[in-house]
Amino acid sequence: MHAFHSRNRTQWVSYRETVSEESDQMCLSKSPNKHNRLYMRARPLPDGLAEDIEKGDVSARQELKARARYLVDKYEWEVGEARKIWCFGPDGTGPNMLVDVTKGVQYLNEIKDSVVAGFQWATKEGVLCEENMRAVRFDIHDVTLHTDAIHRGGGQIIPTAR
Repeated sequence: MHAFHSRNRTQWVSYRETVSEESDQMCLSKSPNKHNRLYMRARPLPDGLAEDIEKGDVSARQELKARARYLVDKYEWEVGEARKIWCFGPDGTGPNMLVDVTKGVQYLNEIKDSVVAGFQWATKEGVLCEENMRAVRFDIHDVTLHTDAIHRGGGQIIPTAR
């Protein structure tokens, strides 16, 4: 993880946080009650994709298959992963992505909104200097959840995802 800055037209310096290479280890995050676990990896978006998102060439508003085709053709994404982008962030439109690469996780859809909320929070206030993240892809690899829904609500999942 590292931070970088860029100058805009008014000469203010804005900082962004990013990653320079794929995480070499799986990140495990346990919920406060220890009953839920998220396994994720971060990696940089391919060169040019953050700019395409900022220009609007790739966005959450696009038809899913058209967006997937674009990512497969231009950035050599796997089609299955390109169709399982959960969201962009921060603010639902930013140049970071949350991608579901899990295989058959029970109750996953029930926690999707909470995981997305944690991702939005994290991409808005990065870990280094609480600045927006940029050009990071977060892959959800596995999730283990408590069988009882009362133990896997937003209060448990949002901080875990963040």
